[in-house]
Amino acid sequence: MVDSYQTMKASSQVTFPEDDEVGKLVRTLRWEDTFFDEEEGLVAVFDFDYEQIASFRKSAAFAAMLFPPIFILSTLLCAPCLYQQQINWDVYSQHVAITRDGIKFVKDRRKTGCGLSCTDAGKSSKTVPFDKLTDCDITEPAGATCCCIENVLSVVTVDTASSGGGGGDVGPTHELSLAGLKEPQKFKQLVWAMKRAASAKGPMPASAPLSFAPPLQSAMDRGFSNEETNAILRDIRSELIELNANFKNMNK
Repeated sequence: MVDSYQTMKASSQVTFPEDDEVGKLVRTLRWEDTFFDEEEGLVAVFDFDYEQIASFRKSAAFAAMLFPPIFILSTLLCAPCLYQQQINWDVYSQHVAITRDGIKFVKDRRKTGCGLSCTDAGKSSKTVPFDKLTDCDITEPAGATCCCIENVLSVVTVDTASSGGGGGDVGPTHELSLAGLKEPQKFKQLVWAMKRAASAKGPMPASAPLSFAPPLQSAMDRGFSNEETNAILRDIRSELIELNANFKNMNK
């Protein structure tokens, strides 16, 4: 017995066995982001807390602009007039989902700079396959930015074999870094569950190995009837009689 589960307006129906680890996790999820409604193979969508992310980044940007060198430079670039809108454009463009192929992160087309169409940033996306995943962890918020803005965003980091190494003076690099997810713990749990499910299936062999099972066992494995099995035994008996006769003729 299987249970079909479909959350919100996800267009791709995903079916899980009732006792499946992934299915149990997905059935606890709800989301509001409709960006992936037409995504094939969709498993779950995870919402960003856009308001909290934007509020934190605006506060941090304003605090940074209070330092004289940064204030002078940002004034020349008209940043004090546009920085709040620029942050909104960037924050609300990001979306993340779990699909049957991996973790899919998308930044939709968005305005940048002064907001003119000539400065638009195009849509970009990245999918991290589960079989390439080496780590998925959460950094809880602590401390402060610019000495006075409390860090309030959890950050989920995703690594593969080609990432997670040293990034020089700026620390380790990550394949994905997702700040401000509403349910980071459930995201991590589902990612690892999908990783385990993908590992359990294993890679498909390039070609099937040859079978050297005895004829009788092979027939039984294929579910042959008694009559078919008896026919095979008669053929084997006939071949043995013929081989025995040939050996006798060779010894004469």
